[in-house]
Amino acid sequence: MPIGESPEYVRTSTAADIVLGFSPGKFYRNAVPYCINLLLYFKDGCKANCLYCGQAREVAKDAACKTLIRVEWPLRKLDNVIASLKKILRTGCSFRPYRVCVATITNPKAVEAEIEVIRKIYHEVGMPISALITPTLFHKEEMKKLREAGAERIGIAIDCATPQIFDLLRGKAARGPHRWQRYLQGVEEAVQVMNKGKVGIHLIVGLGETEKQAVELIQKTHDMGAETHLFSFYPEEGSVLEKWPRPPISQYRRIQLARYLINNEITYAENMKYNQAEQITDYGISKGLLADIIETGQPFITSGCPGCNRPYSNEKPSEFPRNFPYPPTRKQIQKIKQQLQTYKLSQNTVKDLKKYLVKYNY
Repeated sequence: MPIGESPEYVRTSTAADIVLGFSPGKFYRNAVPYCINLLLYFKDGCKANCLYCGQAREVAKDAACKTLIRVEWPLRKLDNVIASLKKILRTGCSFRPYRVCVATITNPKAVEAEIEVIRKIYHEVGMPISALITPTLFHKEEMKKLREAGAERIGIAIDCATPQIFDLLRGKAARGPHRWQRYLQGVEEAVQVMNKGKVGIHLIVGLGETEKQAVELIQKTHDMGAETHLFSFYPEEGSVLEKWPRPPISQYRRIQLARYLINNEITYAENMKYNQAEQITDYGISKGLLADIIETGQPFITSGCPGCNRPYSNEKPSEFPRNFPYPPTRKQIQKIKQQLQTYKLSQNTVKDLKKYLVKYNY
């Protein structure tokens, strides 16, 4: 029997597939995902060409490429996903998912399919739903339709901290359809439709930006009414950036802390200070208050929609977590403190990125 595409079928993350009972598996340290991540599927694949993504138009070997966040994304019938969710919620278990996230890809068929998938899940299951979209396809009217279909939140993966890096990795220079100004406009439209606090942007640390540039984007989008959900770059096998270095964990820690302080309006970007390499040296609050906040461990827990903990999406389970899917222990907080105070010259500057991309004819 030929396999169809969205909205009849969706891809599930490996973790979601285990939670739903389609695949066997266990979760390291019982870090169970509380968000069911679904991804639209079309036989002709994604039309974007983001150079860090395994689904990029010029590198994906087929529409069902498996190199997405380094795990397989099995294709499942939406009706079966809904039936499994109903069973979990009805019978109960040691854990239960809190929300569903439906992510689009850049394909002309994605708008109607995303709306229909969300409408069906909301109508039959009633769980909180996040819609992860691209403003290249979704404008204000389409966002309203997502809200009417049942989406409680909207996510927009800007990913890159500056317009220059965005263009190099996702835009015209990358032979892709996305444009920086359209993405920022999309954030504004999403806030208008969903209201302040109901929109999130994705930001990937380690794509060539400085810490200051990352902080400035976090502040800019917060002022627009959106929150920032942080990711640490991890090279995707088969993508153009498969050999690009991961950012130092110290760099990621400082931006995690800055994101927490800005999103909670404890301080602002203009209050922070930096060294010559634009690494954060002062957060603009008292040392005592900063120490108390670090001690809670909260800034280093996965940032995302409520209930989204994305276990090990930034690292292997055997590594020291970059995004903690659980509250860090006292011993882990001590190590985090050391990481925050470590300053190394980054090997992933925008200058390095340009040189790297020349090798791949971009």
